[in-house]
Amino acid sequence: MAYLISATVMLSVALIVFSLRGFMAEYRKGFTSSASLSLQEMFLFIDPQKLFFVNIIVLLTVPVLVWMLTGKMVLAIVVTIAAMIMPRFMYGFLKRRRLEKIIEQFPDALGMMAGSLRSGASLAIALDLVATEAEAPLSQELSLLLREQKLGISLDDAMESMSKRLRLEEIDLFVSAVTISKSVGGNLAEVLERLAQTLRSKAIMEGKIRALTSQGKLQGIVVGMLPIFMGVVLNYLEPEAMAPMFNTWYGWVVVGVISVLLIVGGILIRKIIAIDV
Repeated sequence: MAYLISATVMLSVALIVFSLRGFMAEYRKGFTSSASLSLQEMFLFIDPQKLFFVNIIVLLTVPVLVWMLTGKMVLAIVVTIAAMIMPRFMYGFLKRRRLEKIIEQFPDALGMMAGSLRSGASLAIALDLVATEAEAPLSQELSLLLREQKLGISLDDAMESMSKRLRLEEIDLFVSAVTISKSVGGNLAEVLERLAQTLRSKAIMEGKIRALTSQGKLQGIVVGMLPIFMGVVLNYLEPEAMAPMFNTWYGWVVVGVISVLLIVGGILIRKIIAIDV
């Protein structure tokens, strides 16, 4: 009987280890591929394997510390899930910041191109000038466009590739303006100057909208954080009264329902205040 129990325990441990190995292999593959693609898009040359090991160290240490300090397994599990999904949010945040910087730089770059074209330079020379004089990240994208052209790709295809890579309305307008101007003729310098003025006006309008909707965003943040703040305060003042919420199944159901309602409310507020220019 003892041998049977020992064999069962060993088999169970082996199955758990095998399952964890398979899960970790899939997690590592997905993490490194996603990190590699995201870092390449942002021109950050960091080894994804090193980021994976840093993420594993965080997953193994931070939840244990939270469990040791608070004594609550549920909170440790929540921290573990947050640590697993946090890299994706960080990549998204850095990518948005980079695209916003490109949008901010683009009207001045168009003005510089228009000036170069008026002085007699070709479009390729104008792009090379902007890539040399502008700051990152716009200079990185234009340098990649010029390198693709030097490798034998046509300028139209290189600009189309940049448009698909960035997926920005400003870049799409620029590519369309250059393509139409090359097809039907016209003063490209004047077209680029008008496009630069249009994009500056668009940026000013978006800034006014952000200022007008900032109060709604703040209200959404306050309303979303208030239940969490009240829960922490009540747990500190009346731990015995709040204990069923964190130690019983129906308390976890209440926490889950509250979390879902907070997420839905945040999404609705974000949809209401999101105004497309």
